[in-house]
Amino acid sequence: MNTFEAMNTCSHLPASPRRAPKALARARESGFTLVELSATMSVFAILSALAAASMSSVLGNNRVYAAQDEFVAYVAYARSEAMRRGTTVAVGASSAVSGNAFGGGWRVWVDTNDDGAVDPDETILRTHEAVPNMVVGSGSVTAFSFTSMGFLTQTAAIDVKVCPVDPTVAGFDVTIQPSGLTDIAEVTPHTSPCN
Repeated sequence: MNTFEAMNTCSHLPASPRRAPKALARARESGFTLVELSATMSVFAILSALAAASMSSVLGNNRVYAAQDEFVAYVAYARSEAMRRGTTVAVGASSAVSGNAFGGGWRVWVDTNDDGAVDPDETILRTHEAVPNMVVGSGSVTAFSFTSMGFLTQTAAIDVKVCPVDPTVAGFDVTIQPSGLTDIAEVTPHTSPCN
């Protein structure tokens, strides 16, 4: 076989694949470095802390809004039941606490003798459990009632404050007018009537 034939047969051999350097192959297999992992975890920890603080504020606001919404719903229910039944229906604190009249819970009942207290022969229509970490009412008014026409039996408007114990969260001022209608005003934390 001459030289020309030997070169020709070698050219028919497949070319050997290019191999990556050993350091590059090891870098592809190793994943993240310790520095990269530490930086990622630090950013994750900071973002988690910010999200937790924001979520705490949102949950506090939602609890206050829900307590106010439930109280107003019970007031509206008492008024509609008074008109539907054609008799006096009252809303009163289940266990009044000084400075937090309705915070221990409240109930709606048919007040047949108009005394503002639940008697053994009177029908309790609904009850609401205590509202933790919340001030509902100042304690000066522990019960009020509606006539068969839907008006308050009291001649003056009744104010019930719904505020969180946390002074940084806004509260609500619920005003029940003598006409039986309810006004709700949000109270910012720095002017909260509960603090």
